[in-house]
Amino acid sequence: MNRLIDCRFVAAVQRLEDDEVQIRLFQEVEREGLPLFRERIRKKLTLLRPCFDHLIRTGVLTLEDPQMDNYQPSDAPCVVGFDIHSLGRRVSFDLCFHHKLEAFWQESTERIEALMLDPDVFEAYTYRLQAISRYLYLGREDNVFRAITVDENHEIEFKQDFLNSKEKILKSVVAFANTNNGNLYLGVSNDKKIVGIGHEIARYGNEDKYQLAIASLLHNRIYPLLSPFPEMRIVTVGGKKVLHMWVPVGNTMHSVQESLGNGQHRRRVAVKQNNQSVWVDDPYDLAELYIKRRIGTTAAANLGLV
Repeated sequence: MNRLIDCRFVAAVQRLEDDEVQIRLFQEVEREGLPLFRERIRKKLTLLRPCFDHLIRTGVLTLEDPQMDNYQPSDAPCVVGFDIHSLGRRVSFDLCFHHKLEAFWQESTERIEALMLDPDVFEAYTYRLQAISRYLYLGREDNVFRAITVDENHEIEFKQDFLNSKEKILKSVVAFANTNNGNLYLGVSNDKKIVGIGHEIARYGNEDKYQLAIASLLHNRIYPLLSPFPEMRIVTVGGKKVLHMWVPVGNTMHSVQESLGNGQHRRRVAVKQNNQSVWVDDPYDLAELYIKRRIGTTAAANLGLV
């Protein structure tokens, strides 16, 4: 592969105001021995001025209009991050902005969605922007047929229904939240047949009440509250309804509350292991998981804690 020499976003300013700017966005890439490659990223894009200015200050964005040569970007604070959807021959991601680092993890004030770049170009932008990478969508699979083709693994699980699988659902959701992003499908049997959940939806009255029942189960039995909370949607496949639940990995360790009778309860932690959701009950293993989760696996090993 030809060595990357330089890459940049190029903006053709269409409208410049005090609080925002409207641009046409292009991508230019220079590689050794190849002519300059240019592609249009967005025909029309509106950005808040601090976000626009930050891209210029970091040298990631250049202005195409010679009349903008003397443009002076403000020094308004701005944090940049990537919400990564997929990695491979092309990196798919959203470019996100916020003026506060501590708030960036909860929301972004500005977002350029569905960008696609070659890995070396993406890496160059990451370095130049000092961007934070978040794998919020990595491993997401919205298509039930593709999920069935892949089969159950560390990112995909199937459950035949809700009413008879509540404990298994809780275990799977917590395992995904504690280990990695995951997809949980309701209405697909263990042998990968689409059986549907139409009868359960009819019992609850409608799709909204059905999803509310599932959300209530997660709210009431998982501690602490899942954040981000799983996304749910119901799709019709071959005339049968299937629920897809997307469970993002959480920022802390989650557990399922179980009743032991006589008013007593216990909390159990589950993780993904060898493509299965498993309980972790050993105190030493729990402590090791907690340390790794709080300070990272590499830091924990360097400190000799695990």
